[in-house]
Amino acid sequence: MKLVAIVRPATRPDEAARAVAGATGLTLAEARMRLAPEPPSLLARLEPDRARSLVVALREAGLAAVAVDARCPTDKDRTVAHAFAMDDARITFTPRFGDSMGVEWTHVMAILRGVRASRTEVKRTEKSKSFSVGAAVVTGGLKMTRASTRTVRSSEEAIEQVLLVYSRGGRVAALAEAQLDFSCLGTGMQPSSTGNMLELARRLREKAKGAFYDERLMRLGRRPLPFLMGGESRSQTPAMATTHTDTSDSLDTLAEVMRQALAEALLP
Repeated sequence: MKLVAIVRPATRPDEAARAVAGATGLTLAEARMRLAPEPPSLLARLEPDRARSLVVALREAGLAAVAVDARCPTDKDRTVAHAFAMDDARITFTPRFGDSMGVEWTHVMAILRGVRASRTEVKRTEKSKSFSVGAAVVTGGLKMTRASTRTVRSSEEAIEQVLLVYSRGGRVAALAEAQLDFSCLGTGMQPSSTGNMLELARRLREKAKGAFYDERLMRLGRRPLPFLMGGESRSQTPAMATTHTDTSDSLDTLAEVMRQALAEALLP
């Protein structure tokens, strides 16, 4: 399966909506809704031949459209850095286990800055008993309490910043906020991990002057995307229902869309 996406806003929205509707069987209203989110955004999940046809139709309508595999690269396919070292010529990423990855600054193709969010929502049913004067009077003292039930909701969210560094040779390094040793920043180390990620992004941009840099995924990486599987899980007992959502798939997919757009000269 392929995911079809756009990477820039439509300059001719009505024509683009007609192209999406004609290729997917959606109504015009539904097609406009698919085109509404800020790009990069997903439009459809299709068989490869239909995806190619949709991309052609969208490009003819003036849209910067690409198709990527539904199974996009994840951290399992990247060098996930625990430490890094920079000099004037290159950067070296060192994972906790495995081989290091070195890239010369002139070979850095793109730097994408984003976030991924993990959220857990719990709905708990609590039962309690309290003294009831009415029950005592009605039953002549045989029943002194009244049972009541209430629903309690709680939620917890964790946000992690990620920097993805793409080399022109095809290798990718991930610098994830929760996994990095920021002592590599030396005297530039900040009091918070958020500040350290910002400082790291600044240094990367300063060194890799020829690389494409984008931080739209700081906003878009937090939102669940249509057509993706596995971003939400649920569990339930008689007393509690738990919903867990994770937008790692969203970040990975949109990053791959942007990488593909760069490869096809649709960005910047």
